[in-house]
Amino acid sequence: MARRRLHFIGTMPQFPDARAAFSWQLGEVRGLLRRLSGGETGPRLLWFLPMVKELKSQPEIRSLRDGDWTGYEDTDLLAVRKGQQLRIPLRLAQYATEDRAALASLVDDPGLPLQVGIPGYLDMALFTFGPPGAVRYSRRFLLAVADQITRIAVPDVVFQLEVPAALIAVAAAPPPLRRPMAAFMAHLVTRQVARAPVGSRFGVHLCLGDLGHRALRQLRDASPLVLLANAIVRRWPAGRSLEFVHLPMSGGEQPPPTDAAFYAPLRRLRDMPLIAGIAHELQDPADQLRVRDLVETAAGRQVDIATSCGLGRRSPSEAENAVQAMLKLVDD
Repeated sequence: MARRRLHFIGTMPQFPDARAAFSWQLGEVRGLLRRLSGGETGPRLLWFLPMVKELKSQPEIRSLRDGDWTGYEDTDLLAVRKGQQLRIPLRLAQYATEDRAALASLVDDPGLPLQVGIPGYLDMALFTFGPPGAVRYSRRFLLAVADQITRIAVPDVVFQLEVPAALIAVAAAPPPLRRPMAAFMAHLVTRQVARAPVGSRFGVHLCLGDLGHRALRQLRDASPLVLLANAIVRRWPAGRSLEFVHLPMSGGEQPPPTDAAFYAPLRRLRDMPLIAGIAHELQDPADQLRVRDLVETAAGRQVDIATSCGLGRRSPSEAENAVQAMLKLVDD
């Protein structure tokens, strides 16, 4: 049986910059990875916050609420001034260029693709402008992200779509409405993929939120994950590869459940490369191994290992502990 691999969702607060993050990945954990991440260090540890702050400084934008983004009740809420046009200052292509330069300074051919995080267009519109703004401006964000992807797209890049709003919408829906909600959210997610150049490589990071290291919602069982992941795979556009689907089994400070019934819905997963978001430094190592085995038994396949979200809402020492928890789950 092939060895499990580690997956780093993006943020790595234990490193000062991308060069240090790449150096560690190319050294200490080189044989345990399928992709390389620049660690999204500095201001990028708070996901798309640099975009929000730059947007907020534009004269066309007014602030409805000021926030420091320490939690879900402490965020900026913006609006476009009457008669003005929204200009979205995305820097994803710039970040990718900087990461590629840092990687090239270490090695000519890393032998692994570069992972580039892509915040969901709907998520950015929703968290920046609120629900009415999400309806009004989601297409603007869709097109802005598509432009950035087109500037980056090369064979040695894997785009990681980061879409918490999709999973939270499915999990929050009443059970009879979860299947149609999953189909609708899968349609919204795959719209972004369909606009990428043919040959582009993608992975999908489903998420429960981690702002302030708290989840927006916890799951009662894995069925929302299964419904959404299956719907995304069913709608996946031709000509773009799906290289992984990351499923968080819990969120924030809460470790994953150890109850087998929680994972039973994973039996209904379609064929897809799975990453289990189960590594958690606050859970007993024996319980961590039990969770991994429950996931693999229910899913009927071996999985790669990740945390439920990026490490950016942890301190550097907590991030190191999370990495150690991941390492303990890679081997049998």
